[in-house]
Amino acid sequence: MIYILSRIANAFILPPGIFILTFTLAALVVHRFKKSLFAAAVLLWFLASYIGAHLLITPLENQTFPNSAPHPQAVVILGGGDINGAPNFPTTAMGTERILRGIMEAHRRHLPFVYSGYEDSYAKETIDEIVTAFNLPYRQCDRLGPGCYVIEGKSRDTFENARFTKRLFDRWGLKDPQIVLVTSAFHMPRSYTLFRHFGFGIEPLKTDYKLDSEPDIWNFLPRIDNYHASYYALHEYLGLASLWLRGVL
Repeated sequence: MIYILSRIANAFILPPGIFILTFTLAALVVHRFKKSLFAAAVLLWFLASYIGAHLLITPLENQTFPNSAPHPQAVVILGGGDINGAPNFPTTAMGTERILRGIMEAHRRHLPFVYSGYEDSYAKETIDEIVTAFNLPYRQCDRLGPGCYVIEGKSRDTFENARFTKRLFDRWGLKDPQIVLVTSAFHMPRSYTLFRHFGFGIEPLKTDYKLDSEPDIWNFLPRIDNYHASYYALHEYLGLASLWLRGVL
């Protein structure tokens, strides 16, 4: 009984549940804006519930793509941000999971890898920690080669990830590059589209899934992790829409 009460209390005392409760109570008291306040409460509950998050992010995470890279020359890992001042693994949890998955795949297939993202020094620190901990035969290089990894440290978004990584491959004389592309599952539709736009053959490799595929009754209560999943999904839909403005789609 205490466990059940604790779950319910946490759902509505902690954000975002406390805001849903506040909007709902306000709708009952402030009659002038009753419909608007109640609509805000419903919208916020939708975004913070498993139902809403699942409807928004699952089409992105479950989208399939053809393998257009039968003979990849490298693994390309897309950056996921950093945490300035972190004493270890200064990349975010999302970024670290991408790095770990990419290094594992590169090592399994005896391929070099490229990290693409602006957080170059933080990425290097995380990569070196992983490489050292698992005694993997990788070192930073200026170009692709056995046991090498390269950091592209200028890109600020996915469009620049693809454009600047293509410049590296062009500089190395690889005009029709084939890669294993590693990024979060929700991020793969935009990443795959952009890297194909810049001429890459791609074998997609997803990681960092955001939702449990087996919901339980508690998932109907508002939770911050569901809200985060909804946020990432909406961000991606805006990013996909921006491809029209860039002339990619």
